[in-house]
Amino acid sequence: MAKVELLDSEEELGKIDRSGMLKAVGRMPEMIAEAEKLASYVSLPAAKPYDHALVLGMGGSAIAGDIAADLFFKKAAAPIIASRNYSLPNYVGEKTLVIAISYSGNTEETLAAVKEADKKKAQIICVTSGGKLKELSDSRSWPLFLSPGGLQPRAALPYLLIPLLTALDRLKVASLAPDEIKESISLLTRLRDEFGPAKPARNNPIKQLASRTAGKLPIIFGSSGTTGAAALRFKCQLNENSKLTALLNVFPELNHNEIVNLAALKREAHNFALFILRDEDDNERVKKRIEITKSLLVRQLGGASEIASQGKSPLARLLSLVLYGDYLSVYLAIASGVDPTPVEAISRLKKELAR
Repeated sequence: MAKVELLDSEEELGKIDRSGMLKAVGRMPEMIAEAEKLASYVSLPAAKPYDHALVLGMGGSAIAGDIAADLFFKKAAAPIIASRNYSLPNYVGEKTLVIAISYSGNTEETLAAVKEADKKKAQIICVTSGGKLKELSDSRSWPLFLSPGGLQPRAALPYLLIPLLTALDRLKVASLAPDEIKESISLLTRLRDEFGPAKPARNNPIKQLASRTAGKLPIIFGSSGTTGAAALRFKCQLNENSKLTALLNVFPELNHNEIVNLAALKREAHNFALFILRDEDDNERVKKRIEITKSLLVRQLGGASEIASQGKSPLARLLSLVLYGDYLSVYLAIASGVDPTPVEAISRLKKELAR
């Protein structure tokens, strides 16, 4: 069966996507609404000046920190930093806001780091669905955003991101504009109708893109401070859902290194597919760099697929890119006959670490 036909077959989709990752992707608007409601019930300490906000996490839990850092890049009152490590920087102290995010609640790096943050007397807030992080939060009386369980961490992004944004907003680190979440829900609901499995490939731009790029090695370009986190999310979704190696870089940095090797490629000697994420808030000089870079690389790479954000508010636009990448990663998996949900290498690694 041709790849494009496979993506339009409900029977074939069900056979390959046995754990329902497509349905999980499609539930993003409902998850956001539920997460917003759940977050409204959580009591937080009084706001005070913070030197910085440190978001602890790994994998699918950590990406929320990167998204917040991009979202509030120009307007945060304090730096927002995603930390993926067992230990903490020396500067962490009483004026540090630490948000520990672990969907399972058992991520060993995050648990080690949050215990160190406790010793340094940082202000700690936790986001989890349970596990040891919940136990630790309960024992220390830390504010806790409790998420519904039962999902893959990468599929639970709204349950992790919305509490983080809520905490940053209520503690006056970075403010969401009125109705940003409401607009995001409305936009993603509409985009789900355009991108979801019920929309035939002839009218579905993501299915068409999946069909064109299946079997190729993705190269993803984002832009620092606008689409960089969405590009990283896309790369990680390709790794876990599609089981694909994917290369990632961001403007303007890539114009100071990677453009050289890519411009030297011979088209017949590789199988790359270039994706460029774009947003209206990209720096004007970055926009010019993107156009020049395309002119230098499209012949060698056989063109470029540009993915433009949609929506009015920064949050809605960023999440539109996340939804696009999530759908594309699952369609690419299915087009290759790969179940997007299992991550067997990670499971084996955790078993070995537990010995």
